[in-house]
Amino acid sequence: MRLATFAAFLALLSVAAGAAAAPKFVVLAFGDSITRGDRRFDEENRGGYPGRLEVKLRADNPDAEVRNLGRDGETTSEGLSRLLGVLSNHGGDAIVIMEGSNDVDLVNEGLISLESIEANLAAMANRAANAGLDVTLGTLLPRPPYVRRDSSNAITFGATRLIRELAFRQRRAMVDVYDLFFYEPRAILDLYAGGTNDVVGHPNAAGFAHMADAFYDHFSGIDSESPSVGELLPGFRVPELRPGQKIELVIYDLGTGIDAETVTLTINGQPIETDHTGNMRRRVLTHQATADSLSCFARLGFEASDLADPANVAEKALVEYRVDGGRILNGDLNKSCRVDGVDLVILAIAFGARDGEPRYSKTADIDGNGVINGRDFAELASNFGRSSS
Repeated sequence: MRLATFAAFLALLSVAAGAAAAPKFVVLAFGDSITRGDRRFDEENRGGYPGRLEVKLRADNPDAEVRNLGRDGETTSEGLSRLLGVLSNHGGDAIVIMEGSNDVDLVNEGLISLESIEANLAAMANRAANAGLDVTLGTLLPRPPYVRRDSSNAITFGATRLIRELAFRQRRAMVDVYDLFFYEPRAILDLYAGGTNDVVGHPNAAGFAHMADAFYDHFSGIDSESPSVGELLPGFRVPELRPGQKIELVIYDLGTGIDAETVTLTINGQPIETDHTGNMRRRVLTHQATADSLSCFARLGFEASDLADPANVAEKALVEYRVDGGRILNGDLNKSCRVDGVDLVILAIAFGARDGEPRYSKTADIDGNGVINGRDFAELASNFGRSSS
């Protein structure tokens, strides 16, 4: 049986008294241009995340090697065809499969389905495992807002949710690249290469280093990832929620596992009562929405910790729903269902700004005329102190 991870190789070394050298450990980094990481995006020209990962692994084992097998523009269908040759021509102990970003545009055009991405990745993982490699799946990199297609990440996140379910179903290891970038506050400014010709959204040198850190933790047996999101009902793109409707959320943790005692579903920041099923790798939360748990607006989120020491904590916003029958008052800028001092502060910060200026806030432009002025203040003042019915 193959040793599963680089950490297992290091453990072997620790009991091999007097061993002269570490056993060779080879990782195949398989994917598209986000794996390849050429100089157009990696201004330091260090080979994307695979080159940096190799340096980090070699600090622990001088014989570690990461082979960069990324190919620009490749889809999962093309990757599945290429993988047979890769497995025939390259030895290795482990493989990272991170692909699907180029499929997103095909889904957007109606040429393929999200399920076809999942099926291709499943077949890749099975072929690699049958060849004796330890398989790690990487989720998709979220697209920054300046790209031309899927800048909202609706399709990219849909594919990512299926990859998370695939990793759970096949019992594969996974590095959640999507969450790694999506929940990094300064990711758009600091971790992406940018440029109008970048149709997918590639990391820059700092972004590739960020990825390499995550893959290094994975291969070193360090759990640095918090629980992540799977399926949600009634859905991420459904605009409205009504009393009596069932809410169902799937969360995953494929590392140390979910601490069931910490899992909480929230509406507008308040915990709500839920039923839990599943196990430490995949839990399902359900809640029957009631008039008491809803107001005029519903921000759905969840909180959960894993079993790592120290624990990785997730506090993640999921989606915002209008509530059937609810009405958001003019001036309720933070959608708290009440017009109060918080809304006044939001408007005051942006007061006087025009569309295109740094302080401008579309939220505070109540009448939508492109300038935040006394007319917006008058709208807010007319409802100040009132709550939505």
